[in-house]
Amino acid sequence: MVESNDSDKAQVGWPEYIGLGWLINQERMEADLKHLWEYSLPKVRASEEQVIQAEKQLGFRLPESYRSFLLAANGWPNFTQNVTIFSTQDLVGGPLYDSARIPLNLPECVAAMAMDGVIAEEHFPVAASELEDTVFLMGKPGTTSEGKVVWYADGQVIDRYDNFHDFYMAMLEYNKSDARELRQENGLPPRLMPGEKGYRPPRFEDDEPHANAQAPEA
Repeated sequence: MVESNDSDKAQVGWPEYIGLGWLINQERMEADLKHLWEYSLPKVRASEEQVIQAEKQLGFRLPESYRSFLLAANGWPNFTQNVTIFSTQDLVGGPLYDSARIPLNLPECVAAMAMDGVIAEEHFPVAASELEDTVFLMGKPGTTSEGKVVWYADGQVIDRYDNFHDFYMAMLEYNKSDARELRQENGLPPRLMPGEKGYRPPRFEDDEPHANAQAPEA
């Protein structure tokens, strides 16, 4: 589990963390020469009203760490490989919601979670994959797991995080590792990752100046 620094969190907010996440995914994109994964930008932030409407349908106020994320980005498709962070719409219905609810409804999954001390009915999904048995669950308000995130996949609890921010930062580390592995597998030289001293963002074709572009006047 990646530990977060409270003093760092006081200096930067979700826009900066989201920007860092996108830089890391750009590194993955550049290294993914075989196009193993899809990549998507985070969605435009949710309005306060959108969040409130989702909370009304859920029947509780969202834990602050996740709520504040939604007010900066209303979900993120393909955030890490094929896992999507839920938007306000995903929280209350749709294909992703239906897929994520499966482990919360199947007796064998509920029992497997209970063996690891996770009470399924006290959680709701905040991220999931439609293609794999992977879901991230957050503890509902008023429970002993309030605001905490559980990673459940392939019939077992993989990891736990104190809040949504810690889950997010841990996934950024997984994405960095993914980028490094993709570079190695595809014969690309190693390079620094976003957040490391001396890092420079990758350049894509669209970033290159066009041949007929005019230089700015002095």
